Amino acid sequence: MRRTSLHLTVLVLILGLSGTSWAMDFDFDDLFGDDLFVELEEDEATIPPEEALLRQDGWDVGGNYRFSVTTRRTFMEGIDPLDSFGTSLGGQVYLDARPDPNFRVFGKVGLSYAVTKQRGADGTVQDPLKLSLQELFSDFNYDNKVFFRAGKQNVSWGVGYFFSPADVISIGRINPLDPGVELEGPVALKAQYPRGSTNYYLYTLFDGVDSLDKVALAPKMEFVVGGTEIGLGGFYQKDKAPRAMVTVSSSLGDFAVFGEAVVSKGSDKGFADALPMNYPTYKKDDLFFHATAGARYSHSDPDGLFNLTGATQYYFNGEGYQNQEYIQGLRGYYAMLLAMSASDDAVQREVAKKELVKFNVADMSSTGMHYLAVMVGWNNLLNTKLSASAFLNANLSDGSGMVTTTLTLPTFSKISPSVGASFNYGDVATEFGGLGKNTTVFAAITLGSGSF
Repeated sequence: MRRTSLHLTVLVLILGLSGTSWAMDFDFDDLFGDDLFVELEEDEATIPPEEALLRQDGWDVGGNYRFSVTTRRTFMEGIDPLDSFGTSLGGQVYLDARPDPNFRVFGKVGLSYAVTKQRGADGTVQDPLKLSLQELFSDFNYDNKVFFRAGKQNVSWGVGYFFSPADVISIGRINPLDPGVELEGPVALKAQYPRGSTNYYLYTLFDGVDSLDKVALAPKMEFVVGGTEIGLGGFYQKDKAPRAMVTVSSSLGDFAVFGEAVVSKGSDKGFADALPMNYPTYKKDDLFFHATAGARYSHSDPDGLFNLTGATQYYFNGEGYQNQEYIQGLRGYYAMLLAMSASDDAVQREVAKKELVKFNVADMSSTGMHYLAVMVGWNNLLNTKLSASAFLNANLSDGSGMVTTTLTLPTFSKISPSVGASFNYGDVATEFGGLGKNTTVFAAITLGSGSF
């Protein structure tokens, strides 16, 4: 059954919405992915199998829904504990239309609703409903030899789990605390030419482009050598740092191993020096090198007692600071300007306003040269309905980091509770040290959530 009216309604919804993105929480299954099965209806028996797989009866509508409640208590040195309570409501809706084997249109929107009123910087109450166009593209081909995808689309150039410097074209960046979340992709035309086990790609990128000479190009090639997949790619755009990358993914015994390397001529970041007031300075002629390597592991015993997953990854960030005092000084200067912007003194407010315009907050993240991330999970521990996980994200350059532990309790009637604790370490003004050491304990309940 096509449920045509419902599908057309959802299509109109998808084509008409835009806003900000919405993210899902970590799931053990996200670490290793799921298989994709397409169920064919009986009347598709007369269609060639390859066409039936593509058509899926013409239309497919689905998505997910999530509602959760979280309460937290944070302990910081020298002050009373801070309590917070939050409710998260959101979801995704997608429509996949395949009118014939050579043409497909796909659209997906994200929805989130702020249950608690949010106020902007000017004090006005913001619209609680946030909608974002996450994907909207069409697939078509030339003579079944060259395959095209045109529109806003998710891409994945990198193979890293917590860090992926080789993903040079996604708009979003991996959050190591929630690596399974879909990253926002670009508006692009992707051309793919498969030849044997080798795939050739060319991405033409249009985000932020207002003239033809600013269109970005990103070629890529993927091929297999034995049991190892290798990717080679590059990125070029006028007035941006050009980049070249290589990725490798393979297996070593029971471990899935991966690595990436990137070199760029110059950097798009703004840097600080010994005097924070000089920020930003730019390094357009220096060579920058990034590299990362990691492994993933999964184990399950016949008795179901030890269902273990794990991942670890090291990241060398060539755009990090050799002298961490420079970036710590910039963070302190930024905090001072924020305080001045709220001052009763009009002169201080005006000075702060002029200085804050120069700041890009992203320049104050990923400022170390060496990072390490480690995740371990124990699903259905000792054949019970309990699951536990622990995660470490560490900036080895400034000695700061964050540790998060979670215990997922038994789910009953679509109610899934969990408890946990997180703490940070590091000096004030370090990347994870923030305003000082703190410990947070939390309890959360997910209610009636799932996919459809």
